Amino acid sequence: MRQLLSYVQIHALKNRTFTGAMLVKEGRVVLKEMTTVEVDHHVLAHAELKLIRKALSRFDNDLSSYSLYTTQKPCVMCASAIVWSGIKEVVFGLNTNHHWKEEYTIQQFFSSHQVRVIGPILEHECLLIDELLQNHGI
Repeated sequence: MRQLLSYVQIHALKNRTFTGAMLVKEGRVVLKEMTTVEVDHHVLAHAELKLIRKALSRFDNDLSSYSLYTTQKPCVMCASAIVWSGIKEVVFGLNTNHHWKEEYTIQQFFSSHQVRVIGPILEHECLLIDELLQNHGI
């Protein structure tokens, strides 16, 4: 997660977000992505979705041996993509998602699909990147 946070901190201002994701297999980072909704003007440009799409085209259609790390709790759209892709472990930093007005229990959703969830972890570090953006008017 610290490696993801370092990556996100470098790219946060340019992409106008603190949301990033990385895919890990056997302890090795294989892909990283940033959310680019603001920059690309595309509502589907979530880091998790971009990462999954790239992984499915580069590797194979079964991502069950991979773990996905993300800086915040995935939204429902990304959570569904995670399940459909076969990923069996999700690690997230921040326990909130600014895009949702109602709380949902990601642990319940993922556990009903046999996806292991770890988080929140390093919430304070994730919030620091969010504060950096806010200090720049983003």
